[in-house]
Amino acid sequence: MKLVRLYRRLEVDGKKGKLTLKSYAKVPYNISMDIEASYSSGSKETTQVSVLNLPAEGINYLTKGANARVYGGWYDEDGTTNDVGIIMEGKLATPTPSTIDSSGKTTTITIVDGSDYDKLPEVKKKATTSRSISAQKTLDQTITAYNSKMNAQRRKWIDNHPDATSKQFRAYGHTIITKKNAFAKKKRQEYVKQKANHTAKAKVTKKTKYKPLSFAKNTKGSSIIKKIAKEAGIKIYKLKLVYDKKFTKGYTAKAKPMSAIKSVASQCKTPISYPNGRLEIADYSKNKKSNFYLSYDTGMLGEPEPQDDSDDGLQHYQVAALFRPNFTVGYIFHIDSTALSGWVLINSGTTSITDDSGTSTLDLVDYSKYKKKNSASVKKAETKDKKTKAKLDAANRKKLKEKQKKRRKK
Repeated sequence: MKLVRLYRRLEVDGKKGKLTLKSYAKVPYNISMDIEASYSSGSKETTQVSVLNLPAEGINYLTKGANARVYGGWYDEDGTTNDVGIIMEGKLATPTPSTIDSSGKTTTITIVDGSDYDKLPEVKKKATTSRSISAQKTLDQTITAYNSKMNAQRRKWIDNHPDATSKQFRAYGHTIITKKNAFAKKKRQEYVKQKANHTAKAKVTKKTKYKPLSFAKNTKGSSIIKKIAKEAGIKIYKLKLVYDKKFTKGYTAKAKPMSAIKSVASQCKTPISYPNGRLEIADYSKNKKSNFYLSYDTGMLGEPEPQDDSDDGLQHYQVAALFRPNFTVGYIFHIDSTALSGWVLINSGTTSITDDSGTSTLDLVDYSKYKKKNSASVKKAETKDKKTKAKLDAANRKKLKEKQKKRRKK
């Protein structure tokens, strides 16, 4: 059965309920709705939905930051079969004022991919250190402090009595010693009594600091990303690194969570993308091949055209095709054309859906060459990290030998 009826749906979660707009050219779901969406590896994109003659009560739902989802696909003629899927989900940007022309009032809704994690503050963990001070140590400190006080008193007496005789000096010194001994005896008796009655309480000093998230030596990049995301409340729908690098010196996240995650992902040779508005940090060369074969019979609208503006070392092709909800970053399918034939991977694309048509413009790369490039990138990173580790191990061995040498001299 052929899928011939174009379907669109917009959902917005308002403060007082959910706004749902549907359109697939069938009463009562025949509202005029145009969708312009884009997606790209390594960047966050936006989707624009233009609605004709949206009622005032619908406009009230369109507040900045509201959660929104856009769906699209095709239905068969009687509405029993469809391939509808999510195009994107994200947050509403600042509402755009409606425009009025001969066709009516048009309201444009802009949705930004995913959640706005970039503004999340740096994650810091509360670290409290406790140190017990024994009763014996407290006793010694108390006696020492009193002795210092008596010594200062003795020196002051000597300074104030320059004409005193030796006998007077000895007599005053004896008085000071007697006071010291009496004080020490009293405090020691109190200590012994407390200890005998098991009432001596250890004093504890506490110090609290807030420190950035830190990770031990040789922690893997995937573990670092998962921990930062968990602590910051960042939802990652897919995490599969091209190269799960070991951070030999450890890692400290001294930045905002998303900045730290991007830094770690970059060192792991993996792009951050938002397919369908959902945050992914993924090695798309490991994605499963779909069962979709694109040809003129299945929706290809023209021959793929080679592109000359890529800077990743891969040959890119651009092709136009009938819209499919599966089209997004990392989607792998087979193409059959004169210019390009074989398995390809979507690097980026745009989707345009109107009342009359639904098309996608896709930026493609050869899947086998994409995999080969990733493999070469991993080997290069592994070689570099092995050299770095070897240097670090050599430096540690040198330090150890120097310590052993110093011990022998002692």
